[in-house]
Amino acid sequence: MRKIAFIGHDLKFINHIIDYFDAHSEYEVKKDEWQGHEAHSEARSLEIVEWADILFCEWGLGNVIWYQERKKEHQKLIVRLHRFEMDTKYVKMFDYTKIDMCIAISPYIFEEFYRVAKVPREKMKVIFNAVDTERFNKPKKAKASFHLGIIGYVPKLKRLDRAIDIFEKLYAKDSRYKLFIKGKHPKDFGWVWDNTEQRGYYEAIFKRIDKSNYKKNVVFEGWGDVAEWLQNIGYVLSVSDYESFHMAPIEGMASGAVPVVLRREGVNTIFPQQFIVETHDEAVESILQTQLADVDMLKDFISSNYGLEVVCREIEEVLNDQNPNKTAGEIHESIT
Repeated sequence: MRKIAFIGHDLKFINHIIDYFDAHSEYEVKKDEWQGHEAHSEARSLEIVEWADILFCEWGLGNVIWYQERKKEHQKLIVRLHRFEMDTKYVKMFDYTKIDMCIAISPYIFEEFYRVAKVPREKMKVIFNAVDTERFNKPKKAKASFHLGIIGYVPKLKRLDRAIDIFEKLYAKDSRYKLFIKGKHPKDFGWVWDNTEQRGYYEAIFKRIDKSNYKKNVVFEGWGDVAEWLQNIGYVLSVSDYESFHMAPIEGMASGAVPVVLRREGVNTIFPQQFIVETHDEAVESILQTQLADVDMLKDFISSNYGLEVVCREIEEVLNDQNPNKTAGEIHESIT
C-alpha cells in the first residue's frame, strides 16, 4: 500500500480527489492542512515526512519550499499549480531536482507557468480539475430556465458588473429573468473592502441595483450547498477578466445548466466553442436561443473530460511515472 499525503492551506478544490484516493485499496491517505502559505504545525509536517511515500502539495506555495528541503530520497514530490502562485515568491524558489512533477490544471496555466514562471516543460503535465458529477446530478426546478447564476463575485476581476449588464439586457426583453449571485460579500474580505478602488467598484454596483426597476430580480445569497443551489439555475455566467479553469460553470454544466462564457485567454481549452461569446449582446442572444439545451450532452461532456474517476486515473499515471493522456495543446471539441 502506497502512502500519500496531501499538503496545503486550502484543499477545497481537491477534497473530492483526496476522498477518491482514501477509498482506493492501494493507497493510505493523510492530510497536512496548513493555516496559511507558510503557517503550519511543523510537528505534523515532520510526521508526514517520516510516513509518506508521495508528498502531494496542493498549491505551489510555502508548503513546497518546506517539503522540498526535507523530502527523502525514496519519496515523490508532486505539486498542483493553479494560477495564484504565479504572482508569489514561491515558484522562483522551486528546486526541480527535488520536485518530481508539477500538475497544471489547464493548458493555459501550463503555458503561463512556462512563459512567466519558467517552470520547465518536462516538469509539468496538464491534468484538469475534477468534478464529482454525481453530486450535481439533481433535477432542475420549474423556473430554472429563466434563472442566471454567478458563483463568487469577489474580487473585482470576477466582473460582477458584466453579469449585471447581461442580466439587465435580458430583463428588458423578458421580466421573468432573475440573476442569483452566490458568494461572500466583499465586506467579508478585508483586503478588498479596505481597498478604495475595490470598495468603490462594489458600492457603485450595489447603488445601481438598488435604484433599478429590476431590484427584486437580483438575489444575493451566501455560501451553501452549490449542488442544491444549482437546481434553481439554468445558466451559469463566466465573465471574469481571467480564470485558471473556473469551476463554477463546469459544475453548472454537470447540473445541466448552460455555461455563458465571455472570451478570455485560454478559455477555448476548457469550454466547448458554442458556449463562448464575444460580447454582452451575444451572451444575451445565446441565452435566448438555448431555452431547450441538451442537458444530457452537457453532463456527458463533463463526465468524459472532468469526471472524478477520469481525472484521478490521470493523477495515478503521474504517481506511477506513466505518461498522462492530456497534453498542453489539447483543445476540446465542441458539443454538437
